[in-house]
Amino acid sequence: MRKSVLSALSLAALAAPAPLLAQDADLPAPEIEEEAQGDLAQKFSDPEYQRETAMLMRTLSEVLLDLPLGPLMEAAGEMSGEEMPEVDRDTTLRSMAPEAGRIPEEIERNLPRAMEAMGTMAEALEEMRPALEEMAARLQESLPQE
Repeated sequence: MRKSVLSALSLAALAAPAPLLAQDADLPAPEIEEEAQGDLAQKFSDPEYQRETAMLMRTLSEVLLDLPLGPLMEAAGEMSGEEMPEVDRDTTLRSMAPEAGRIPEEIERNLPRAMEAMGTMAEALEEMRPALEEMAARLQESLPQE
């Protein structure tokens, strides 16, 4: 039953924003200014920003672990039109999968390292930008014109 509940919740979490995302499908990709990209790389490399973000994500994951699953299962059943397993309204993910309780701590410990890596990658991409733009221009020129 645990797998059914977790699968249904995962599906609901992924499918819920789909109609909202579909509405934006025709919009062009947002242009990010060079300055904003540099700021992002700098932010992701800032230890204080990493710590604050890790604490925020830890708090959010704690809240999600303690969210009652019963109403979510009912909503998932209504969305999918399928019969969902009965789940006590007060059951939480933490009570169903006690090992999930370590996730917030893992997020807090690992997110700063991941952000540091993303900041480093953003800096490297920024340095590569002129070469990538030149390569894109040459590719555009080499393609047959209609």
